[in-house]
Amino acid sequence: MKRFLFYLIAVTILLSSFPFSLAEDVTKEVTEREEAIKRALFIASASQERVLKIGLVDCIGFALKNNSEVKIKKIEPFISQQDIRIAESIFDPTLNIEASSEDTKEQSSSSSFFSPAVSKSHTNKLNIGVEGKTPLGTGYNISFDNKKYKSNVPFQTVNPYNKSETTITITQPLLKGFGIFINRANITIANNNLKKSNQELKNELIQVLSDVKKAYYNYLLYLEKHKTAEVSLKRAEGLLNIVQKRHEKGLASSIDLLEAQTGVAVREDELLAVEKSLRLAEDNLKYVTNIIDDPELWNAKIELLDTLNFEITPVDLVESLKQAFEYRPDYEAAKIELTNQNVRIKLKENELLPRIDLVGSFGLNGLDESYLDALGDEMKGKYRDWSAGVKVSFPWGNRQAKAEFEKTKLTKAQLLLSFERLQQNIILEVRDAARGINISEKKVSTSLKMKETEAARYAAIEKRFAEGLVSAHDMIEYQEDLSAAETNYIQSLIDYYNSIITLDKKVGVTLVKNDVKFE
Repeated sequence: MKRFLFYLIAVTILLSSFPFSLAEDVTKEVTEREEAIKRALFIASASQERVLKIGLVDCIGFALKNNSEVKIKKIEPFISQQDIRIAESIFDPTLNIEASSEDTKEQSSSSSFFSPAVSKSHTNKLNIGVEGKTPLGTGYNISFDNKKYKSNVPFQTVNPYNKSETTITITQPLLKGFGIFINRANITIANNNLKKSNQELKNELIQVLSDVKKAYYNYLLYLEKHKTAEVSLKRAEGLLNIVQKRHEKGLASSIDLLEAQTGVAVREDELLAVEKSLRLAEDNLKYVTNIIDDPELWNAKIELLDTLNFEITPVDLVESLKQAFEYRPDYEAAKIELTNQNVRIKLKENELLPRIDLVGSFGLNGLDESYLDALGDEMKGKYRDWSAGVKVSFPWGNRQAKAEFEKTKLTKAQLLLSFERLQQNIILEVRDAARGINISEKKVSTSLKMKETEAARYAAIEKRFAEGLVSAHDMIEYQEDLSAAETNYIQSLIDYYNSIITLDKKVGVTLVKNDVKFE
């Protein structure tokens, strides 16, 4: 018999696990097929030449939709919403249902006319109750108990009998655990944590948008540098062509020819270095926008729709500081955490109080051979009972509550110091970012003048070179100076754009400036 039961249980377990095992195999097969298709698309697109024309707005859209860090942070508010539900569940009533049947047959130690030698009894019970707590801290318990009892005891007046009893019990804390604020404290904290997670999401969005804009302008920088390097190479090749012709006519020395050839080689090497940096900048832009994860676009060549246009952005330090204390997500999150800590302090302070509860109950009951008659007596209120009292409890010494209260106050002191430090950092960061814009603006003006000056000088020198008044060696140096001036100007423009991005980030207005609405 035991062996039969063992095999029966084993077969049952195997049969019950089979559908799950089959489902897991099917899911695994589907996942592997999807991954194989994705790999095939990646490989196929590697041999295709595709051009993706996008602007800064498009890159921001790609990042907001596809960036993995943003996706992770977007889940946090939903987790916080579930924490609110968990905190609110403290006020959910609990339904209790108990049904039992008991049959007893036992030998008595003594027997008589009133006490049989063998005692027999049978009891059926069905109890239904609801218990819970209100926001005021009031505990309630409503029970509806039903019992049917039958025995062979001859002196039992009603045999068998049915008993029905309804009881309401109320427990009201007067000190510890009293009040809406105390009982809803964890709900308040959970709601604040939802606001905090939203601020953290904003902070992540600001970081991602700043990274995207910097990556976009960095790619734009290397596109311009690449153009400049190509122009420099053409200048060097043009110079080499002139020197070669002069050398053939005996008007230029072999040293001049070697220097011109070296100049071309240097420009070619610079072009290759810029091209390498250009591809890295392109890959970085694909990474921050998550285009790299698109099987069709990961290998596409990116062409930018925006161009470098220098426009002066006025900076008001006072206004920037006001905006920072209004928009900075980390500042708002710090204020929310301080609010939560104040709630915790009040909660722990309440736990220092003794527990003094008013306890009262009221019940109706009925007993009869017929259940309906017993229920009728109960409903009529013929038989009732009530009780009222006070329950007092207080831990001797109460060291745990006192320690936890002091701990929450010390934690608040830490938070206040961190908050003050954050305020100081915000002021310094905004001021430094504002200074950075002013300095970058001056650098743009200076580098533009240098570029124009070098271009004019090179044009004049080029004429003198054509007249044979300037050596090839000097001409190469002038070309290098012009290339450096052109590159410095492009770099100063990008630095200026980046300084604006940094200020927007430090002030916390990146989302506002880029028309990104947060709901």
